[in-house]
Amino acid sequence: MSNIQIISSGRYIPNIKITNEELEKKYKVEEGYILKRTGIKQRYYTSEEIEELAIKASEEALKNIKDKIDLIIVASTSEKTQMPSISYKVQKYFDIKECICMDVLAGCAGFINALDIAKLYIDSNRVKTALVIGVDKLSSFVDRTDLGTEILLSDGAGAIVIQKCEEEKIYHSYIESKGQKGDILTNTTKIYMDGKEVFKYAVTDTVKNINHVLEHQNIDINEIKYIIPHQSNRRILVSMAKKLNIPTEKMYSNVEEIGNTFCASIPIAMDEMLKNKKLQKNDKVILIGYGGGLNTGSIILEI
Repeated sequence: MSNIQIISSGRYIPNIKITNEELEKKYKVEEGYILKRTGIKQRYYTSEEIEELAIKASEEALKNIKDKIDLIIVASTSEKTQMPSISYKVQKYFDIKECICMDVLAGCAGFINALDIAKLYIDSNRVKTALVIGVDKLSSFVDRTDLGTEILLSDGAGAIVIQKCEEEKIYHSYIESKGQKGDILTNTTKIYMDGKEVFKYAVTDTVKNINHVLEHQNIDINEIKYIIPHQSNRRILVSMAKKLNIPTEKMYSNVEEIGNTFCASIPIAMDEMLKNKKLQKNDKVILIGYGGGLNTGSIILEI
C-alpha cells in the first residue's frame, strides 16, 4: 500500500502538424501505408526549446496548486544541454525555492522511473509534493531519410503533480533493465531502431512485466480500469492487449492523433484521461513503459 495521490496534471502538444500524406508523398509509398503500419494519423513538431515544452505542460499542471513543490523530476531522451538540465530550467522559470531537481535518462520508459523515484522520496518523508514531467523533442533527432522512424516520432510534454495523502492507496512498481540488448533502439545523433526486434521485445517483456505487478498485488487484470502504455505504435498496443486477453479498448491509446513522444507519452495520456473523466477516484490502473535501454517498467496504482 502507498500514501500518494495524483492531484493535478497537464500536457502540451506543439502546433506544427506533420500529416501522413506529407510523409507518404516524401517516401513515395501508397496512400494509407503509414496508418496501416503504425496506426498513427499525424505527429507534431516544434521549433521551441525542449524546456519550453516542459514549462508549458507544467503551467497547466500547477495552475491550481497552492502547495509548495518540493521535487521536480524530468524524464527525457532528447535534451542536448547537460547543465543546467531541464528540471533546473523549470525551477528557475517558476522561481521555486528549496526544491530538489533532477533529470532521468532511462529511455522511452523514463517517466515510469521518474514517477517511481518521486514516490520513494515522498515515502521517505523528504518531500510532500512532487512535479513529475515527461518531455521529448524527437524532431531534433529524427533521421529524415529513415521511413521506419520518421513516421512514428513526435514532440510533446506531459506533467503530473503527486502528493502525500492520508488515505492508503495501492501502488507497486516493477522496473527491469536489459542493457545487453540496448543496441536495438539508440539515440546518438539520430534515433535508430531495429523495428522487428523492438516489436518482439515490446510485446513480450511488457506482458511479463504487467503480469508481475498483478501477481505481486494479487489483483486480477479484470479489476484494472485501464492499462496506460507508452504510445509506441498502434500495432504494438493491439498485440499487447491480445496477449493479455483483454479488450483493446482497455489498452488506452492516443497514438493515432499524437504519435510517439517517448517519455511524454504516458503523462500526456494520463492528463487526457483525467481531464475527460475517464479516470475516477479509486480506479486501478497500470502504467507500462518500454523502450531504449532496454528499459521496461510498470506501475499499478490507485487513482
